[in-house]
Amino acid sequence: MSKTWYFVLKLLTYISIFMLINSIYALIVDKNPVLVLSFIFPAIWIIFIWSIYMKERPPEKLTLRESFKIAALGWLLMSIFGGFPYFLSGYLSPIDAWFESMSGFTATGLTMFRDVESLPRSILLWRSLTEWIGGVGVIALFLSVMYRTSRVVQTLYFAEGRSDKTEPTIIGTVRKIWGIYVFYTFFFALIFYLLGAPMFDSINIAMTALATGGFAVTNNSIAAYSPYVAIAVIFAMITGGISFVSHINLFKGKIREFFSIEVAAMLFIILVFAGVLFVHHMWLGLAWRTSLLDSNFHLISALTGTGFSLANLATLPDFDKSILIIAMVFGGAYGSTSSALKLIRVVVLFYGIFWYIRKRLAPKSAIIPFKIGRKVFDVSEVRDVSIYTTTYLFLLLLGAFVFMLYGHSLADSLFEVASAEGNVGLSVGLTSALMPVPQKITLILEMWFGRLEIFPVLIMIADAFKK
Repeated sequence: MSKTWYFVLKLLTYISIFMLINSIYALIVDKNPVLVLSFIFPAIWIIFIWSIYMKERPPEKLTLRESFKIAALGWLLMSIFGGFPYFLSGYLSPIDAWFESMSGFTATGLTMFRDVESLPRSILLWRSLTEWIGGVGVIALFLSVMYRTSRVVQTLYFAEGRSDKTEPTIIGTVRKIWGIYVFYTFFFALIFYLLGAPMFDSINIAMTALATGGFAVTNNSIAAYSPYVAIAVIFAMITGGISFVSHINLFKGKIREFFSIEVAAMLFIILVFAGVLFVHHMWLGLAWRTSLLDSNFHLISALTGTGFSLANLATLPDFDKSILIIAMVFGGAYGSTSSALKLIRVVVLFYGIFWYIRKRLAPKSAIIPFKIGRKVFDVSEVRDVSIYTTTYLFLLLLGAFVFMLYGHSLADSLFEVASAEGNVGLSVGLTSALMPVPQKITLILEMWFGRLEIFPVLIMIADAFKK
């Protein structure tokens, strides 16, 4: 068996454990044998396949290309197996089940369910669990319980789009991240419960808000609760959108290190964009209290890639949709549960404009470093940012064209695809079980590409064609 399949199968076994846990919950709470079997069957299947190969000697090192393939193939197969409970229990068709599962593991939040309040609690919990697991990273889950050589750990860690570490080893960093992640989950669940949300709802909101996922257990998302819960959710979304390295520094008492360039950029964008939306709402004659909460909530939901909402976004004017599209493309901090471009890339791109002007005005012999804060960026790093951004925007436009072929407006098409590629979950009403299959496939691919930062998937595809 190849190195790729060895680690992919082992990765799937960890997901099967959560399926078995969910089957116990389905037995105790829902008391539905069909639901129990819908979780047990794919879990046992995965474990059976792994048992055939588990005696093989694990590879001691991986190339970065192999790690990219493991990440890309692993997320793809997890989304397929994770969709079996939705299909086997009879709630979704195979393609819709795959969509829902991909949306969950990529922490996107777009859904095929029209009435989530009618769903069994075990299905609702599974939706939230997929986002909670996928938010911090399935590879991170894999590494947190893995004892192998540093070469294997390091390349898998980088393959999922991570690079920072605060501990001597990457496994140590990942475990600290998981510890903080679990702490924040219980903390916000308690806050939501104290503010009036039911216990089950509070736990699910905490998991999906911190994972910047957006799956809700009510049809009206966060609008089903009091404004105080909505305000608390804002803080949970911001927490999920900030790098876990910053959170580690905060827990260590390093306040200055916590307020990194990305945290400053996030606060600046929220202040400016939310202000613009609020002024626009006042100009339209809307109530200022509702506008103040809605503009901040939806902007932060879009920027952090969470996907919770307080209103029907289909009714928003194109100006508001455009602001939210920009926020969804920007994304949260690098090393957070957010996806999209990431704020550090946005900062590099905008700083590059001023750096280029300074360089052209200065004498040819002058050396002007590309320095942001205390970090000096190499030319190759700036080039990589530019290449990734170009590729990201190309995929965004490509997906939008598919939706425009079906008669949707440019604004709505860009909004829906930006939400999928940025793993956000906000929708203007285009995403549903009634949408054509090509559109569903388009969004599935956009979610997959976006969660893994595009190139691991491209490398896997290119390697297959090469062979």
